[in-house]
Amino acid sequence: MEVHHHPHIPTHAKPWKEYVLEGLMIFVAVTLGYGAENIREHYVETKKAIVSAKNLYVDVLADSATYHKSLKNRALQDSCYEIVNDLYKKKEINKEMATLYAAHCQIARRMLPIMNTLALDEVKNSGTLKYIEDEKLKVEIQRYASMGGGLKLREQREFNFIDKVIDPITINNFDYEFFGRISSDNKSFKIINGKMIINIPVPSNLKIINEDQLKWQYYFSVLGMLKTIRESTNKSYIIETQEQCHKLLSLLRNYLIEHDALENNNH
Repeated sequence: MEVHHHPHIPTHAKPWKEYVLEGLMIFVAVTLGYGAENIREHYVETKKAIVSAKNLYVDVLADSATYHKSLKNRALQDSCYEIVNDLYKKKEINKEMATLYAAHCQIARRMLPIMNTLALDEVKNSGTLKYIEDEKLKVEIQRYASMGGGLKLREQREFNFIDKVIDPITINNFDYEFFGRISSDNKSFKIINGKMIINIPVPSNLKIINEDQLKWQYYFSVLGMLKTIRESTNKSYIIETQEQCHKLLSLLRNYLIEHDALENNNH
């Protein structure tokens, strides 16, 4: 005969302390899991922020070189203006056609620095900016990014003036063949002691086309106005952006050094 044993079913409730302990253990486990996930996410995002900062450092370093080169080239444009304007005042402009061509060629160039925005946009739009723990660095990144709009506005101002006023003079009054040659060769001329030295052959009959239609006073007023616009751009936009660029570079360098992320070739 088989004997069936019935399972023992407790008839009394567990003490309330056991329920509290179990609930506490579940709460601690969930909290620790949530905390561990937050730590892992913060670690991953911080690493992404460091990578973004490195990319930004490379771009801003390139920007720094661009501003320096641009200001140097724009200073050359001003020197060219001073040389031909002095010739005009001395009534010697018609004796120095090659100098006028070289100067006009340089003055008519569109030379404005363009800010690299790829890494800037990535830092701002990806959300990694909030994981950069240096508050001052975040402020300077945003300040630098805002300056790009000013450069674009000045680009429109200068280039529109060249398009509408300078280019028509170039097309109507300068021999394109020689103008093209002196424009395409970076070593076609140099300035020594305030005098233009032309390094390419100059046609013996080089002249201003339609000279009777070109009023010299108007021409030099136009060049003077462009110089004034350029000086305003230099002072209020390029130089200020360059200074902000150098400030940001210093902060980025320190940030990357603190996180042991600055490449040897970027020191």
